[in-house]
Amino acid sequence: MIIVIEKIMSIFMIIAVGFLANRIGFLPKEASRYMSNILMYITSPCLILASITAKELNPQTMHATIELLIGSVLWFAIFTLMGYFLFTKVIKVKPLTDTGVFIYMFASVSNGFMGIPVTMALFDDHILYLMILHSTVLSVYLYAVGIPFVHIGTPRSKGLSKETFFTIIKMPGTFCAVIAIIMFMAGIQFPALVFKSIDMIGQATIPISMLIVGIQLGGSNIRRIIKNHQLILLSVIKMFSLPVLTFLIVNWLPLDVSTKITLIFGGAFPIAVGTVAISEAEGENALVAAEGTTLTTLISLVVLPVTAALLIGYYGL
Repeated sequence: MIIVIEKIMSIFMIIAVGFLANRIGFLPKEASRYMSNILMYITSPCLILASITAKELNPQTMHATIELLIGSVLWFAIFTLMGYFLFTKVIKVKPLTDTGVFIYMFASVSNGFMGIPVTMALFDDHILYLMILHSTVLSVYLYAVGIPFVHIGTPRSKGLSKETFFTIIKMPGTFCAVIAIIMFMAGIQFPALVFKSIDMIGQATIPISMLIVGIQLGGSNIRRIIKNHQLILLSVIKMFSLPVLTFLIVNWLPLDVSTKITLIFGGAFPIAVGTVAISEAEGENALVAAEGTTLTTLISLVVLPVTAALLIGYYGL
């Protein structure tokens, strides 16, 4: 338990550094855009390549891979439907045009941007590998499901298109994950020197991603966010119910323990940053998506360490 708390605190201290650097003007909000490009196009793809290609192909890994991919698809399907029911039947979102964005935010999780570095710090390489697969499914979800869903409650509607498919494939993380999985399946590995360089670059993902989170929190208008009662309700329900419901669903299934942990822990992350970009690109309320991301990130500072500690204790890791 103490080790888990220490690891979580070290990560959150990096967030605090980013927050303070933003507040004193050393790292303005605009800096996060450049750092995000480094994260998205350099360090994160390298981390994905190194983590997947380092795995050895064996029946256990193959079994866990299939379990995780199927489980991830079902996870997003279940919680998207739950969000749809919650925000169209139980909680009437106002204005009505924000309904789709609320549904979209509810089922999205930052299991890539935050999930991969935090998982790398807390769990072993096998769970990190599974979290990367989980985040690859998220990438597909963000575009394939998100684009038509953000328009729910509006006069506009937009289905899937060929451009959407190519957008998914062209995403650096998704592209590198596909390449790495092909290499993994074919038993192809990088030369030792190349792998070491890729792995070293990938290790920078943790500090860079946490600094970005701190900068984003520092540049947010917290007072305005806490006045949005609907957003608070969404954030609280999402952050506290998703990991619990996921546990209740998967714990009793005949799944590999690592698969269970990945799905449960993946549900404890805040709203994916990608929801903001996609909502803005689709002409919907990107501001509420950004504020939802900020609020759930703050809540995750409590939810993540508690979830990690409970999972490690319960499953005896």
